[in-house]
Amino acid sequence: MDDEAAPDGKGFLAKGGEMGALMRAFDWAATPLGPPGAWPQTLRTAVRLLLNSRHPMFIWWGPELTQFYNDAYRQTMGPERHPSALGQAGRECWAEIWDTIGPQIEFVLAGRGATWHEDQLVPVTRHGRREDVWWTYGYSPIDDDTRPGGVGGVLVVCKDVTEEHLTREALRAGEARWRAVFENMHEGFALCEIVHGPGGAAADFRYLEVNAAWERLTGLPPAAIIGRLASEAIPGLERFWTDTYTRVAETGEPVHCEYQVAALGRWFEVFAYRTEPGRFAALFLNVTERKVAEERQALLMREVDHRAKNALAVVQAALRLTKASDVPTYMRAIEGRVGALARAQAVLAEDRWAGADLRVLLRGELAAFLDDNGMGGPRAGLEGPVVALPTGAAQPLAMAVHELATNAVKYGALSTPAGRVSVSWRLDGGPAGTLRLRWAEAGGPPVTGPPGRRGFGSRVLDSTVRGQLGGTVSLAWEAAGLVCDIEVPLGDAAAAGLLGEG
Repeated sequence: MDDEAAPDGKGFLAKGGEMGALMRAFDWAATPLGPPGAWPQTLRTAVRLLLNSRHPMFIWWGPELTQFYNDAYRQTMGPERHPSALGQAGRECWAEIWDTIGPQIEFVLAGRGATWHEDQLVPVTRHGRREDVWWTYGYSPIDDDTRPGGVGGVLVVCKDVTEEHLTREALRAGEARWRAVFENMHEGFALCEIVHGPGGAAADFRYLEVNAAWERLTGLPPAAIIGRLASEAIPGLERFWTDTYTRVAETGEPVHCEYQVAALGRWFEVFAYRTEPGRFAALFLNVTERKVAEERQALLMREVDHRAKNALAVVQAALRLTKASDVPTYMRAIEGRVGALARAQAVLAEDRWAGADLRVLLRGELAAFLDDNGMGGPRAGLEGPVVALPTGAAQPLAMAVHELATNAVKYGALSTPAGRVSVSWRLDGGPAGTLRLRWAEAGGPPVTGPPGRRGFGSRVLDSTVRGQLGGTVSLAWEAAGLVCDIEVPLGDAAAAGLLGEG
């Protein structure tokens, strides 16, 4: 039955669910609109459209903005307004939000066109409380030639998007939090993708995003990295990195590794994870200082082990070759030689095994004779420039000087009150050049020539200077006393200490 055929003129309100039934039962004659049969055709068409739509829709009509809405819109309303909003004047029904929607409605009624509003906050009271509700809606004019401006009402097509809005805001807040963590974290972070060559095999990877710590840890600004292939951004980058990251991206198995980027002169500890097929994330730290410290410690341990073995070998030789007429004499000889080694060890330890100061080492062996000590003046003198002995040279030279001092105390210049020892040295060719040291005795017992037999002291000099240091020893028994010239190539001594030879 069409509109005109319906006896009450309500045929266009047929069906329409609950709201259709309410509209048919409503006393429209008591409103400014009058009975439905007298409504303008454009209004009847709009109401018919509204009732047959499953999308939330609302109509304001006439000067009083009399209200219509469908079942879909009813579901967005609380019991405070439904069903009382049907046929009610708009300003009265929505007084709490009229400051927001009133100007928008007036805009359309004035014939200025339709409006569209996305994700707009329009708080309403429903279910007994004030709620923040976000809407996406459009206001469209409904034509009526009998009205000024040709607009009789406003059709509202809307949707409650509160859930979607809150979800987006939660995502934004979460992203902001993670972005803050991402940018402020101490560790470096890079998001990358694997790049394949013409044959399909992984050939490289591209940097997609890096965090603020990247530049501090690598020394490369993000602008020089993002969007570029790793081989272009870091020329000479080891193939290890592409192979490792490809394995992570293809298998999904995470990797923890430490490896050097020689082009940057840095070591990195890296945790790599697949983020999606073909892509991976790398979390990393610059561990260069730790690796250097570990290498230094390993070198030191090798050096200590090497020096300890050398010292033990010398002690064993001293025990084996020292001759004495009685136990106390034997003990004094051994203690003196072991003491020389201990003093050299102490000098090296003070300088963290970086070497030893020659003057400090000599003072340790001749301390008793360098001061007056109530004997009418110093018995020994030292003259020469500052020389930093490499680690490999300190102990052998200490042993050699100790043997010369022991011989001088027993048989030479230091065995008489008037005797004196002068030690002088110079360095030819710089720090890694040749050390030339002279031991000269005077004022001791008359010297008639070299001794009749070669003692342990002479063998120690040969073993230390020639055998361990690759140097030379020259002994001259002059009338004034023994003169010993020692030459040591310090570069060879440093290499011997570094390589653990000797």
